[in-house]
Amino acid sequence: MPELLLKDKLRELRTKAHYTQRKVGQYLNMTRQGYAHYEAGLRNPDYQTLLKLSNLYQIDIGELINSQTTPITHDTLHEDVNYSIKTNNVKQKFSTSRVIQLTQDEKKLFNLYSRLTESEKKDVILILEHKVRNSKKNL
Repeated sequence: MPELLLKDKLRELRTKAHYTQRKVGQYLNMTRQGYAHYEAGLRNPDYQTLLKLSNLYQIDIGELINSQTTPITHDTLHEDVNYSIKTNNVKQKFSTSRVIQLTQDEKKLFNLYSRLTESEKKDVILILEHKVRNSKKNL
């Protein structure tokens, strides 16, 4: 059976749990319409939202992010897809659209990292920084 797209998977999980879009939106601290955009495929949830959704449905984040789902864009790794800067009292909207294709190992790394405590995450970052510094010295 082919894997579902993220938008379809979100709708399926919500209906199986007997939740309304409003209830899920409230859980995510957003409007019903904001959440509905995820299910319509008009917008992709950021990584923190994916973590919250995986906790809500008590599933592994890997079940939401897999090779058949919507690719993760640069935007989904940030807090918001669109952001604004205010210059000279003129609000300009900017959006990036560069797609980042994650390998299975990168997806696994995100999944494992998301399960760590804040202290453990800091340790992992220190270890990775150390490994990168050492690998650059050996070049």
